[in-house]
Amino acid sequence: MKASVSAAAVVAAHLLVVVPAIAQEPPSPTTLDGVRVTGSKRDTPYLKSDLSVTVLDREALKDAGVVEFRDLDKLAPNVKFNAMGQLSDMYISIRGIESNPFLVNRASVYIDGIPFKELSNAVLNQVESVEVLRGPQGTLYGANSESGLVLVRTRGPANATEGEVNLRSTWFGNGNGTSLDGFLAGPLAQGGALSGSVAFMASDEDSHLRNLTPFDGTAGKVREGYLQGKLRWRPSDYVTVNALAYHLRTRAPGMFEYEYLPLDTALYNRTYGTGLNGGRQAGDFTYINDAPKRTEKDESVAGVSAQWQLAAGTLDVATSYRTQEDMSAGYDFDMTASAALAGRIYDRQNAWNAEARFSSPDDQAFTWMTGVSTYRTDKDSILGTFVGPITRGLDSYHLAPRQTAKGEDYSVFATASYTFPAMPSLTASAGLRHEQARRSTEQRAGSLDLGAGGTVLYRDAALAHTFRATLPRLSLRYDASDDLSFYAASAKGYIPGGFNLAAAQSDVVNDKVLRYESEMMWSHELGFKMNLGNGRGHIGAALFHITSDNWQEIQVATDANGRPISSDYVGSDASIRSRGAEIEGTYAVTPAFTLTANAGYVDARYTRLWATADENLAGNRVKLTPHYTGYLAARYQHPSGIFVRAESAFTGSSALDERNRAYQPAVAILGLQLGYTHGPWTGRVFVQNLTDRRRVNGLIFDNLAFGRDGNYYGPIDTPRVVGAEMSMQF
Repeated sequence: MKASVSAAAVVAAHLLVVVPAIAQEPPSPTTLDGVRVTGSKRDTPYLKSDLSVTVLDREALKDAGVVEFRDLDKLAPNVKFNAMGQLSDMYISIRGIESNPFLVNRASVYIDGIPFKELSNAVLNQVESVEVLRGPQGTLYGANSESGLVLVRTRGPANATEGEVNLRSTWFGNGNGTSLDGFLAGPLAQGGALSGSVAFMASDEDSHLRNLTPFDGTAGKVREGYLQGKLRWRPSDYVTVNALAYHLRTRAPGMFEYEYLPLDTALYNRTYGTGLNGGRQAGDFTYINDAPKRTEKDESVAGVSAQWQLAAGTLDVATSYRTQEDMSAGYDFDMTASAALAGRIYDRQNAWNAEARFSSPDDQAFTWMTGVSTYRTDKDSILGTFVGPITRGLDSYHLAPRQTAKGEDYSVFATASYTFPAMPSLTASAGLRHEQARRSTEQRAGSLDLGAGGTVLYRDAALAHTFRATLPRLSLRYDASDDLSFYAASAKGYIPGGFNLAAAQSDVVNDKVLRYESEMMWSHELGFKMNLGNGRGHIGAALFHITSDNWQEIQVATDANGRPISSDYVGSDASIRSRGAEIEGTYAVTPAFTLTANAGYVDARYTRLWATADENLAGNRVKLTPHYTGYLAARYQHPSGIFVRAESAFTGSSALDERNRAYQPAVAILGLQLGYTHGPWTGRVFVQNLTDRRRVNGLIFDNLAFGRDGNYYGPIDTPRVVGAEMSMQF
């Protein structure tokens, strides 16, 4: 679900949709030549998967020190997770197809079968496996999987008692953090018919970026708590029922969800240091805001799925419900210690999902799958601002009228694969999905004060439309040997259209402005996969070409000084082209020494994008998409239990907005860890971002209160972090 945002769009840039579903528990992937891919909604050997995919099991994730979602992108080529702050949702760019907070993610994330179109950084806990699928996955997963898909499976019930506890402490320039997480699973009834698991996490961490002038002296801090429970019931050898519930709670005094720092701190300090900031100087990881800040997030999920193994195939059904409530106050429009303009956002959303599918047996020359799915979403959003001196702290914000967005989607899909008897090495596959998405939105009359930017007047408005899409996928796979396969694939992805409520606030009433159409994208790729050294490793590579002629894009409407004067308009008449290559692999040189590496190259450019009536940005690089990515890690395990690991993640330059006004330069991020394993105990010390490199990790903006002051402002990624961790398994 997408809705345009008002002139305060920068503080409400996360108006996205979440549509959950609970899928069956996929088989556990193993390592090296036993890697399995479940993204096709079947358990498929790595060599027989006709797509570009990175598969990471629990051990690989632990070795790489992955504890947050933002750590994942280094492990997959041509993948970048962008964020707008420590509390921000993740925005995923894959193969030059960017995602940003003004539009929904063009890549979806599924956690235990639950889709997340907006994803916080706190939900990656007690993970069993991760699959990163590159290229459109719309045939099986529908809208918002244009660039790819990330599948996460957390640990679940077990037939024997098992568990784990991890204690982690970190230190960085502006503070420290502590977290404790654990997992317990085992049988709940004799005979193993009923089993369950519980996972928990609690953390307390200072803000990575320190505000030098916090309101009322409230320093930034993030406190999170997570509790998950799973049940698995097997009343017979043919029936399995799974249930899942969790709650995630975040409290962050002194912090806003999005935090922006000047790209050029020297220029910023010359502009405001001796005036509005009273002689204070901002630094690489420090900033100066006076707005009262606080963020609160609560998320709850419940779902159930069932699987019946029948003689003719397998029937899977699933349903789930998700509710989330977010409030974040303290966006400082002027980016200084002056009392000019501050903003507040509030969202509450609910989502329901159901899917049923039937799959033929896997051991046939002709295999097929067919299914139906439906979901409903509703979301309430309220913006707020205050202008001038702070009088009542967090109660100073004046609220705009509520905006409501709803979605009702229905889909039917089918896939089929055929291995030719005369050529058993050749398999052809085809898939088709038809999706109908009804979008509606309502706005109440009222106003929003933007200080020097004027007052936005809201009118009563109610808009609705049904968007339709048909999403095919075709592929051909050739098994050259037991250890080498080649494939070719073409697929179509899409994002439904939506509405510009901004147009309802003005005198513009024509349908072309009020409603923007669905985005469609075609992707073509060639690739291969190969097992190495009799199971000691594997390698995969692909070439790709992607085009879209109705790309959705947004522009900020400003006055001559760069101040927002009206609401933003989303259009769907831009176009882009992305092409590139990627390669990845892992290899155990000896039983004690393992190498992991990947590399990706992408050339993604706008081929049509009208920024104004006279300015076409054709030829500019697509924003937030690195020109290349690379990763190299080496791990050595001594027989005594001591291990050491070194890694370097390389990221090429990235344009930070569609006008290409500024770039994040190419950067290499180094990491080290040293540890010891003895029996059930493992301890390690580590350092991330060893050289303390400063990186801009999202969209840049002008000063939204004072206009174009010569500075650009953007979110800053994590500084150097030193840590220690102790784990115990049983």
